Amino acid sequence: MEQATQPGAPLPGWTSLAQGQQRGASISRGPAGHIHLDYGNITVRLETDEFLAFARMVAEAAGHLGDTTPLLPPPLAHGMGSSFSLN
Repeated sequence: MEQATQPGAPLPGWTSLAQGQQRGASISRGPAGHIHLDYGNITVRLETDEFLAFARMVAEAAGHLGDTTPLLPPPLAHGMGSSFSLN
């Protein structure tokens, strides 16, 4: 198993959202507002609403792998976009 590495300073205009335990595993927001999910040799670029839908789907699947509860709360009736804040 690879050791986690400390991420470098984000590039100008980029925001780091999460770092994985393996090298090359990270999620960041680029200057154009897209969410970039990097995992090894795979990079997926998503709009915010697409990323949130993808994250919900992955959390649901993870909950079905064992006796675990979902990793994310269910979506709000009025949608997550109106309640999301960078603070």
